[in-house]
Amino acid sequence: MDATAAAKVLLEVCGACKKDEKILIVTDPASLEVGKAFFFAAKDYPNRNMIVIEETGLHGTDPNPQACEAMLNADVIYGCTKFSLFHAPARRAAGAKGARFVNMVDYEMRMLESGGLFSDFYQLGDTCMKIAEILDGKDQCSIRTARGTDITCSIKGRKPNPQIGRSPKPGMVSSPPDVEMATCAVEGTANGVVYIDGSIPFPGLGLIKDAIKLTVQESRIVKIEGDQQAETLKKILTDINDPNAFIIGEIGLGLNPECSLSGSMLEDEGCGGTIHFACGDNRSFGGHTACKLHLDMVFKNPTMVVDGVTILDEGSVACCQER
Repeated sequence: MDATAAAKVLLEVCGACKKDEKILIVTDPASLEVGKAFFFAAKDYPNRNMIVIEETGLHGTDPNPQACEAMLNADVIYGCTKFSLFHAPARRAAGAKGARFVNMVDYEMRMLESGGLFSDFYQLGDTCMKIAEILDGKDQCSIRTARGTDITCSIKGRKPNPQIGRSPKPGMVSSPPDVEMATCAVEGTANGVVYIDGSIPFPGLGLIKDAIKLTVQESRIVKIEGDQQAETLKKILTDINDPNAFIIGEIGLGLNPECSLSGSMLEDEGCGGTIHFACGDNRSFGGHTACKLHLDMVFKNPTMVVDGVTILDEGSVACCQER
């Protein structure tokens, strides 16, 4: 296929790449077809390199030492892998040195042809930044859905983390087509129930057939109820052998109307009209929970109110229609 149009978006818009910069594409066998298509479509960037790693097996886990070293020496990193490098320590280390990161986790070839990648990232980013301004300094957060989700938490002291789909400045990270406004529940403050009825973009799960009910006490998932997918989720979290895998941290508001739930991580996280909670590591969002897993769980049509301000109303942005 001709990936020229997608490469143009990823390089010029999302990565803000200059022709003389050192560009590193990290890929693995599961994503190699997409990685190769992107590499060859980026032919106008002579200082690009591609390294193929073995699948890490978990989101947020470092690749092999050679890849970690290569990341430290890049200006822009494209993580075209099955499992996300976004929360990996090596990615954070490279970012501390100024490397920009564009996450292409779990991409499919169809995403290089149509869909959320071809959105107006500048306009969506503006909305994302406006929501960030509203959330900054807020405290009490409540999220409800018609299906039965009813959960409250504090976000006090947690700086909003807007994901605008672009990485134009040193150290910035993005995950196009995901455009989301992310914040983080303060540890120990989240209580209630959540019905996951969208997706859990992880092998063995994907699109949710019957809602999974999570009971959360003091930010910890204490009960998982539902059908076979609920049992699969329970096994994934238990097999990590780390109690922090059950801690709810990130709260992400999907803002890209061109995305649709598909089981692919970055489309699902950025899908307009959704929120995703993530359990496990939340340090990239200002939290203090360390874990080798970061697992996102998407639910649909949420109403989110923060300190009396309605941010989302049944999935629609309610707080900043005026542009």
